[in-house]
Amino acid sequence: MDTQNGTDIKRLLEKYPRGAVLTARELLDLGVSRELQRSYVRSGWLNRVGVGAYLVLGGEMSLDGALRALQAGPFLSVHLGGYSALSEKHGKTHNIPATHKAELFGRRGEKLPTWFASAFGADYLLRLTDFLPVEIGFVDVDAGGLSVKVSSLERSMIELLYLSPVTHTLREAYQIMELLTTAKPALAQELLEHCTSVKVKRLFLLMAERAGHAWLKRIDLSGIDLGSGIREIERGGKLDRKYGVVVGDLGEI
Repeated sequence: MDTQNGTDIKRLLEKYPRGAVLTARELLDLGVSRELQRSYVRSGWLNRVGVGAYLVLGGEMSLDGALRALQAGPFLSVHLGGYSALSEKHGKTHNIPATHKAELFGRRGEKLPTWFASAFGADYLLRLTDFLPVEIGFVDVDAGGLSVKVSSLERSMIELLYLSPVTHTLREAYQIMELLTTAKPALAQELLEHCTSVKVKRLFLLMAERAGHAWLKRIDLSGIDLGSGIREIERGGKLDRKYGVVVGDLGEI
């Protein structure tokens, strides 16, 4: 390898740890041409994991690392959210089965690249939806020395309710809501004001109230559009007149 190539790969390895996922587009943005990418593959510095994606010095691809690579691109908002973020990133676990697939969310119309789908197969659940804006409600967490964007505690709970009661029962969702004692009311307010799902907003407020969270007192309901009419979430349930939803027993004490 010539001196220039050696200097380039040295800089790359200083910035990205072993096992980091890099897309061809990200490498181009870093000044690594496609010809140089092929050279690094031949030299063993990069390991091709599919069309347009590489692992630095081999290693094992992690979901966090793959999501970071997607987010480094110019168009993908795909992120870990819902119960997966609540459990794995925010420590809010309960008796929901551990066999749940990783819950990913992204903007409507986005498409995961083939290399990502091939690497993780059926191990994830992807929801492409615009019910929440992609500009608010995220935190950065460490992904093997690099930063990956995941849903905040408050956004994760809203996403979990979006999947309920199909992916999660309402009782499961309520058990998680009971753990959200440290939710930030200002962020919850902003997310609820921008959320387009009336069902989700009503369930969030209902569960927070029944859980007795002190931060709910700082939520201004006048700024949140709760729609009109009754929403039957669970057949055979009881009507909560304040929030206009029909739900079953949530297991409140």
